[in-house]
Amino acid sequence: MTIKRLCGCSFSYAGGKRGDRFRVPVLAVFVLLAVLLMPPAGPAQSDLSAEDAAADILVQRLKELARPLFEDVPCFCYRVQAALQIPLEVSEPRVEGLASESLPVCLTLFRQANQEWGLALTSPWRNFAINWTASRSAIILPAAHVSFVGSGELPENADSIAPEGFINRFITHETSLNSFMALMNSASFDYAVRNLLVPQLKLLPARPERPDEILYQLSAAMRLSFTATGTPRICIEAEEGLHDVNRLKYFEISFEPAAGPSIPASWSSDPSCVETQVSRADLEKMVFRGLKRILSIKMPGFYRTLEPQKLANSELRSHYGQTLVLLSGTPEQIGNAHGLLLRPWVRLLVDSTVYLVGLVETVKKARWFINDLDDAWNRLSPHIPERYHREMEAIASACPDVSLREVRLSNVFPEYFHCSGFALFGSATADKALYHGRVLDYMTEIGLQDCAVAFVIRPDSGHAFFNPGFAGFVGAVGGMNESQISIGEMGGRGRFRWDGVPMSFMVRRALEECDTLQQMKDLWNNSLRTCEYFYVFADAKIPDALAVYATPDEMVFLGAGQDHDFLGEGIVDAVVMSAGNRLRHLRRRVQDGHGTFVASSALRLMDRPVAMRSNLHNILFVPILQDAYVAIATADGPAAEKPYVRYNLSELLSTMP
Repeated sequence: MTIKRLCGCSFSYAGGKRGDRFRVPVLAVFVLLAVLLMPPAGPAQSDLSAEDAAADILVQRLKELARPLFEDVPCFCYRVQAALQIPLEVSEPRVEGLASESLPVCLTLFRQANQEWGLALTSPWRNFAINWTASRSAIILPAAHVSFVGSGELPENADSIAPEGFINRFITHETSLNSFMALMNSASFDYAVRNLLVPQLKLLPARPERPDEILYQLSAAMRLSFTATGTPRICIEAEEGLHDVNRLKYFEISFEPAAGPSIPASWSSDPSCVETQVSRADLEKMVFRGLKRILSIKMPGFYRTLEPQKLANSELRSHYGQTLVLLSGTPEQIGNAHGLLLRPWVRLLVDSTVYLVGLVETVKKARWFINDLDDAWNRLSPHIPERYHREMEAIASACPDVSLREVRLSNVFPEYFHCSGFALFGSATADKALYHGRVLDYMTEIGLQDCAVAFVIRPDSGHAFFNPGFAGFVGAVGGMNESQISIGEMGGRGRFRWDGVPMSFMVRRALEECDTLQQMKDLWNNSLRTCEYFYVFADAKIPDALAVYATPDEMVFLGAGQDHDFLGEGIVDAVVMSAGNRLRHLRRRVQDGHGTFVASSALRLMDRPVAMRSNLHNILFVPILQDAYVAIATADGPAAEKPYVRYNLSELLSTMP
């Protein structure tokens, strides 16, 4: 059995730009880095014999590094070491001329036949290890003195991180590595190195302090080095100030054919470590699906678009490049059609919100995230209207590869929204119409843009409404109904205050049940609320809007034009909500254009920097016309940098199946 059946694990570093982490599989890392960074081919070198000899040694050393790709190597250890230049966060200014600090990162990946494998990461972000044996799996968090351990046999067909067959399960069409691995054999590897990499390299004289080293210029600011003998090891060094690969200064990967103890004994045998027993099925599924989802986001492969489709009471359409789903009927009909039309994307939502977020949050906070979600569901579910329970059950029934528990948990996962919103009307707009903007800034790093859907829903009881959301998500975080009511929310604090109606189900209730601002106020006042949220409520019939602050204990309604300590001096016929610099930019834009706004100029209010890098979607509601303009993030940029697509609720309802 070769490493193609195991080694899909990746070197991960969480520094650098948010949402732009450096993640590449350890076996492919060198070739991928080299191809990405290679300069245009230069002139041939005069000393051909030295060039040829060095190239032969390079090919040989790389093949030794990649040996488990081509033959069975049951026991091995890869070590990756890197140094990254700080500041790591883009919000921290770089001071010219000031010497920068480097932070070390080390990843060890090992396998001992089919009996054990694991990885250990030390980094400025977190130190952690994942360890698998036939009898137990563990996530070890040494700084917190905590480990999460699952023991025993897995259920049949459960997601597993067992080494046998791992690579075939882990690297699929969802990542571009699938094509790379499909072509990976000894002959193609040799050809790629000799014909794609070597011609781009410039052989340099050996450094006096390292006479046995072979040194190449890889790019204008990067050098590659290795030795002809000893442990296979390839090094890449960058000059000061390099920005090409997340401030990478040094990178080294080495391969040892025999694997010894690779998780530090101080981690695995810490007497003060608290070992928490968890479900092994949950642990392995979270590791497997979380890492697999990260790989598909950072190195995307084949993107599965959904073909237009009609059912008895529903339809999936492609709407100018965005996905539109029209649903109507009872909760069971709506949920069943939702699941049937969006089945592959429902799986994406679950993998992103439950397993990817779960893995990161578990490592970051040393809390078992799935327990937190189960607790949230147990406390929230009694307050969720029965019709939404029926809808979630119907979605799960229509998606065989997703359980009802997964659908439920993905509908109550913690909402870390950092949003902005505004409503302008009367003297603030050129035509006196109400324009309601909603900026959703939320972790594009977890890939929700891949399952973004614009819904038009006509329930058998209540108002029809437009809701830009996500496959598998029953609630709403913003929307507009046929009665010219619109709503958008901003997340605050108050996590774990879960004894009430989840925010997203409150928003959907408002869209289905409310005709006036007073009815919206009554709904919030008379409901058990959770956490801390801010909202913009708007009614274009009047027109008027409200800013709303809601916690389980407090409700504050702020009228248009009212002053507020946090939001600043009131702006006539306007409600403006955001925070920090985003609030200052939004207020200035509203003040500068006051009295002139129409749809096209109101869209510009949501441009960066009001929208963050994590800007998942932007929406402008024009309820009096029943228009909505929607922009959605893609892999190469936030929503604010993408084109807006117009939807008209009245027109869409008239064509609903």
